[in-house]
Amino acid sequence: MKAHAFREYLSDLGIDPDDIENQAAFIKFLEDHLQKQAQNWTFEDLNHASVQAVVDGMIDRGENTIENLLAMVRYAKLIGNQAMFVTIFQILDGYEAMENLHFKLADMAGEDLRDVIFEDLPLPPLGLSRREKAVYTSRIMSRLEEIFEKNTCRELLKDSLRNLPDEYYLDAHEDYWKTCAGSIDEYLVFKGNKFLDTLKAYQEKGELFFGQEITDEVIAFVDGNPEIGGGVRDGNIIYETKIPYNTKAFLSESDPHKKRYHYCHCPWVKESINNQSLSISPLFCQCSAGFHKRPYEVIFGESINADVLQSVLNGDPVCRFAIHLPD
Repeated sequence: MKAHAFREYLSDLGIDPDDIENQAAFIKFLEDHLQKQAQNWTFEDLNHASVQAVVDGMIDRGENTIENLLAMVRYAKLIGNQAMFVTIFQILDGYEAMENLHFKLADMAGEDLRDVIFEDLPLPPLGLSRREKAVYTSRIMSRLEEIFEKNTCRELLKDSLRNLPDEYYLDAHEDYWKTCAGSIDEYLVFKGNKFLDTLKAYQEKGELFFGQEITDEVIAFVDGNPEIGGGVRDGNIIYETKIPYNTKAFLSESDPHKKRYHYCHCPWVKESINNQSLSISPLFCQCSAGFHKRPYEVIFGESINADVLQSVLNGDPVCRFAIHLPD
């Protein structure tokens, strides 16, 4: 383990000294445990599958905490193990979704009906593999659609299952009202250019942007699609198209099925695209529409609606949304 370098890296991030020691100690413990299973192995040797195996062991031992997973993703970044970084990032991305669905169901339908839907399906542990997440989501969505009408399911998911506090979007609020003086068309252009600049900055630093490599081809693809990153307005509707989750792989793939897999962002449904025997209702993508509308709710200070126009879970080539602005 690169203990000294890891402590310095955490210190540069502004981590509390006590937390630095705890994270360094946990990484040391995990690497020692790893070497008992495979002599001379270090974290540098891990790939996607073996990282998931390490996390599975953490779940069994009750070590699958946010703090421990953050320590792992930080150590992965320090040593340059992209497979480890991406695997842990995917575990942390949207981890709160099912717990939030559990709470929302109780608020909307009552605890008794919520417990019927979640019967024999305890909330999944943090660190569950993506395949197991897809199996869990399939069962939950099947039960929801058995009990509720489609519109009720959409209502349940419409505000997203992610934790999206206003604080995340204060920059968007300032960009719209101050930088763009409340002009929606100017804001969309500014937003798109800002997104491109962000991607270019990650490319220049050689860092992953939310788990994906940024190349010249990725930049050109986004630059040629104004609905990605920015958005296109028609009346009081803004049309947004999601950037593929792995744009580099998406662009190089010719098989439509595999392209949809590389496109999908959602860790709770993605693996179903690779498994024909596992079906998940595309209604779940209303959660993603809720994610896309959230910045505008903060900008305008009120709830708004968003529709799913296309989704790869539904067999479409892209994920595209219509965001309805206030009158």
